[in-house]
Amino acid sequence: MRSNMLVSLADFKRPRVIITSANAGEGKTVTCANLAVSFARAGQRVVLVDLDLRHPDAHRLVGAHNRYGVCDLLSGRRSLEDCLQYLQLPDHDAQSAQGVYFIGTGPPVRNPTELLGTSRTAMMLDELGKQADLILIDAPPVLPVADMLVIGRMVTGVILVVEARRTTVTDISKTKDLLIRNQTRVLGVVLNKMRQRDGNYGDAYGYGTPYPAREASLQSARPVSKNGKAANGAGRRSAKTEALEQ
Repeated sequence: MRSNMLVSLADFKRPRVIITSANAGEGKTVTCANLAVSFARAGQRVVLVDLDLRHPDAHRLVGAHNRYGVCDLLSGRRSLEDCLQYLQLPDHDAQSAQGVYFIGTGPPVRNPTELLGTSRTAMMLDELGKQADLILIDAPPVLPVADMLVIGRMVTGVILVVEARRTTVTDISKTKDLLIRNQTRVLGVVLNKMRQRDGNYGDAYGYGTPYPAREASLQSARPVSKNGKAANGAGRRSAKTEALEQ
């Protein structure tokens, strides 16, 4: 899947990619986290951002905290440096600046669509784009709420996760039409939770994810400070990391 993304993103510098689905529970968060790990292992400097403000789940998947994050940053309560956490990969060079950085959603807000639609969201992505090789965004599903469409024009494109035997053709068609009308580029489709007896189309095209989807392998998460050290001794193991400079 990483190889297909590299081809799709070849003409873009420091791309921002949304991982989403038509409906909730179709595997977008696991796919997003696994992609972040895959690109980091390939030497890319990756930032994983959870913009699913209504149902945040990425922090639990990767073992990070969600005490503060995007909502605090967009509301002006925290800085970008405060919200970044460094995710240690097993067998990864702890002294390298390359790795996975994570920003959770932070505490819930009453108006997620309005908050995501402010200029501060674009400014946050612009700032991250100056430092990271790739920004991966775990976004809300397209059909239930308008949140994803609000940020759709701020990114390079979208990868749509489709769950085998669950996502209907009608929902896929509706999602595609909404994205097109929103002028959001569709970079590709991931067929998720495909069983062996469903055939080998995913293997042939590199977009299939066998069932069950394997969760991202991350040892620990810790906030990072400007001098590159873990803040407040957070995390289970110490590591010298170079933070994204604000």
